Amino acid sequence: MENRIKELREERGINQDTLAGFVGVSQQKISRVERNTENLGIDLLIEISDYFHVTTDYLLCLSDERRGSAQDVRLRSKMEEYQELIDAYEALSRRLRSFVLRLMRAMKKVEMEEQENKD
Repeated sequence: MENRIKELREERGINQDTLAGFVGVSQQKISRVERNTENLGIDLLIEISDYFHVTTDYLLCLSDERRGSAQDVRLRSKMEEYQELIDAYEALSRRLRSFVLRLMRAMKKVEMEEQENKD
């Protein structure tokens, strides 16, 4: 069976140890997965697909499409763009999260009013 993880890793010019560090497993685990002597497991499958920006179906050789539909690609791009905001929001207390939401709603209202005044 072909091993797309090895192909993707070699395309990117990284060794097994580097990939292992990025996805949080040992180099030996990556080696066993690439030799098809050990199964990926769902968590590792997702980590590797995220790292290489490909679908899990592509990694499993269920599809030749590296990326999902255009909608999937846009969604992933938006998630990457907003990840810093999400992380900062999640680090806040419940009280401050509530404050941020109220502030954003007020800002949206102001923006809508400005748009109406332009028209």
